Amino acid sequence: MYYNELIIPEEKQQQLQPQPQQEINLGINEEPITTPQEPIIESTITSSENIFEPTKENVKILGRANYQDGYLWFGLTDSGIEYKFNGKTTTINVTADTTSYGEENPARIKIYTDGKEYLDTVITEKITDFTVNFNEIGEHIVRFIKVSEAERGSIRINDIKTDSLKIEPTSQASKKIEFIGDSITCAYGVDGVAGDVFSSRSEDGTKSYAFKTAQKFHADYSMVSYSGFAILSCYPFTGGRYTDAALPQYYDKLGYSFEPNQFDDGTYQLQNTKWDYNDFVPDLVVINLGTNDNSYFEAIDKSILPEEKLAFIEEYEKFLAKIRSNYPYAEILCVLGMMGQEVYPEIEQAVKNYTTVTGDSHVHSFKLNVQDTDKNRLGVDGHPSAQSHVDATYELVGEIERLYGWTSDPNVNVELNA
Repeated sequence: MYYNELIIPEEKQQQLQPQPQQEINLGINEEPITTPQEPIIESTITSSENIFEPTKENVKILGRANYQDGYLWFGLTDSGIEYKFNGKTTTINVTADTTSYGEENPARIKIYTDGKEYLDTVITEKITDFTVNFNEIGEHIVRFIKVSEAERGSIRINDIKTDSLKIEPTSQASKKIEFIGDSITCAYGVDGVAGDVFSSRSEDGTKSYAFKTAQKFHADYSMVSYSGFAILSCYPFTGGRYTDAALPQYYDKLGYSFEPNQFDDGTYQLQNTKWDYNDFVPDLVVINLGTNDNSYFEAIDKSILPEEKLAFIEEYEKFLAKIRSNYPYAEILCVLGMMGQEVYPEIEQAVKNYTTVTGDSHVHSFKLNVQDTDKNRLGVDGHPSAQSHVDATYELVGEIERLYGWTSDPNVNVELNA
């Protein structure tokens, strides 16, 4: 069975109303569990605490983030920070924009301590202190990431407090992968089931095929993904091409949000902030776009379908050229299939055209299997379940090993019981 990925922004669909918080399934088993507890809130700073800025000298920055005016600002899936310190307690002070602490689609946050999940929660306040307490004094590693997507808001890390004299960024990985995609890469609805109404509470980027693929290679990652986005056009809301959701135009930006990113000191927009490509130079770029373009192709008059598919191929070629201009030495892998393979022939053609004209032998395509809904069930709005993401991980890891000779770690468990 094939389901279109069709994510309709609220401003386009007035009938969508805010819904109460629902129970979600975190994918460990099939029993639903409620959204995790709210973070520990601490307001008192003791004399033994030291305060550090979230700069790249102090923390490893995960994904796209911009340090400015004393804070680190980000919104994209799985973006955040990681650092190590020698002590027992640490606190991360965070400010959310008005969307990210709203009831309907709050930012979902995960904290990992020494490689294990410590906290899974959503932001409910404008300013929150996320405090981590270890059992013993020693060297510890803390990872803080936003696992919901940028379309639904952004957050700032203002400072980090610890009982140690310094904090340090963890080491850079030997491999780096950038994933460019749509709601599939955002793990849209992965913690919900068919029939649920979408909320950012049911997004969890750590359960996406992209995050798990990076895990298998111990690779640093950057996710550039937005629900409903496309190469040429998503569903034609206006009757013709809906190019507002064409991702390539935002590729050089820090992110994209539906609503303005409103903070007490002003209103900003991720899409108005330019991204410095030098801040993350990938060894491999994986593009997983085309599912929403198929929604467009299925909705338009069939008399113009051939020319629109040619336009898709042309735009895909242009996007490949844009990526290559920024990352001259990266491998590029163009994939599609989890929610349908209909547009894969056009992707293959775009890759063939591009490599023929340029002589670039480092661009490939790969067709993923369509999600097995009978075996794995569905997530929200026909999206892949957590198990379908696991299945796609194994496929993609295998192809990366075959094409590039990379070696994945067999000891890294990406199964749901990990």
